Amino acid sequence: MTALRGRRLVVYLFLCAVWGSTWLFIKIGLRDLPPLRFAGLRMAVACLLLAPFAFARGAPRIPRDRAGLVAVCGFLQIGLTYGLLFVGAQWIPSSLAAILFASFPIWTGLFAHLFLPDEPLTRGVAVSALLGLAGVAFIEGPAAARDWSSSGHAALGGGLVLCAALVSAYANVLNKKSLGDVPPVANAWGQTLVAAVFLLAVSAIEGGAGETRWSAGAVGALLYLAVLGTAATFVGLFWLMHRVPVSVVGTIPVVDTLIAGLLGRAVLDERLPARVIAGGLFIVAGVWLAASPLAAPPSRRAAVQ
Repeated sequence: MTALRGRRLVVYLFLCAVWGSTWLFIKIGLRDLPPLRFAGLRMAVACLLLAPFAFARGAPRIPRDRAGLVAVCGFLQIGLTYGLLFVGAQWIPSSLAAILFASFPIWTGLFAHLFLPDEPLTRGVAVSALLGLAGVAFIEGPAAARDWSSSGHAALGGGLVLCAALVSAYANVLNKKSLGDVPPVANAWGQTLVAAVFLLAVSAIEGGAGETRWSAGAVGALLYLAVLGTAATFVGLFWLMHRVPVSVVGTIPVVDTLIAGLLGRAVLDERLPARVIAGGLFIVAGVWLAASPLAAPPSRRAAVQ
């Protein structure tokens, strides 16, 4: 796996592990917190945590000519994406939300083909995305189908999660195309700031859409999602996306679903059915293909081998 080795591999695995656990914490927090307020507070806490590092003496700042684009990406990648995710997730189970968001690599590959000349949609990228989605379908498909048919708001919730995947994919490609010279910590701080303002403003306009109860579960979920699920992960993502192909970044939500399933089964001491093992093999194969020279366009294969 030429694209993933050393620090790049460590950061990639960290992102997959943490974001693979966030679906559970989102569901826990939504028991006591309105979705948009919950998402806005998550981003606000993450922004406050990142501020001392972003403004430390000698720390590189956001170039003035990139500030507007950082704001646009923050609105799309974090504000709008997480607003759609949190609202949609309140109506569907976490497993169903994860499988729908796993369409992310498809949209990422298409947007990269359109906007990144060095990363066209090769056969290897397309096959890797299909392998990952097939693995997710093996693992979560039966449960997701049952949940879809039993929930009255499943169609709306699922549609919002799919829209979140599409918006996030476009924003990731836009980040890679135009924000390569923005320091990761400053980029994450600026984007979480914009997202927090947007989400909390919309939450205030709608009146919160529900009662806020500061239970131990709500506080724990908020802190986990803010510290690990946002501040640390987005700094890592913005560092990683300029060092590996977008197709590799696109595999993260797919691997998330596998990790989420494995963690749930480990915590609940459940037996792993054969379909989980088969699905995991599909996902691993998809990640290997996306990170290998086979996914690169012919003009760049010699350079990455």
